Amino acid sequence: MAVSESPNITTILRDVSFFRPFRDDRETMEKIASLCKTKLLKRGRVIIQEGDYGDDLYIIARGEIEIVKKTLQKDEYTVTTLDAESGSVYVGELALIDNEKRSATVVAKTDCHCLVIDRDDFIAFGNENPRVGLTITRMIAGQLSQKLRKANEDVITLFSALVDEISTTG
Repeated sequence: MAVSESPNITTILRDVSFFRPFRDDRETMEKIASLCKTKLLKRGRVIIQEGDYGDDLYIIARGEIEIVKKTLQKDEYTVTTLDAESGSVYVGELALIDNEKRSATVVAKTDCHCLVIDRDDFIAFGNENPRVGLTITRMIAGQLSQKLRKANEDVITLFSALVDEISTTG
């Protein structure tokens, strides 16, 4: 990464929710920026494949992506479309914490300029900068907690609707 790219990269990183605690700490933001590799992904390219093991976080600096899931019958459906113009867009943050299977497919709907952070680089960074690494990990964990709580509420709502449906048709 060229030094001239750093200000643009740090500007993008400052808007990523789990880096926000450091947005006014220029030195820390530059260290985080040094973890980033830049990639240009062409329209139609699969960025992340559901079911594959992954170890990269993708921050979409420019472009639009589509999040796709498979049903139990292997039919694909679009969960959402995200555009970097609308705000901070990132996918694969779980890969910074574990090396498990990807939970969805992500496709470049347009040409996408991405910043990519590798899990091993992030872990090494956290080992060298434990306060920063712990804060970022806690921020990611907090987001996951919110998503899990929402998913639990959704399951209860669906279960209640199913019970109501069964009891009115039975």
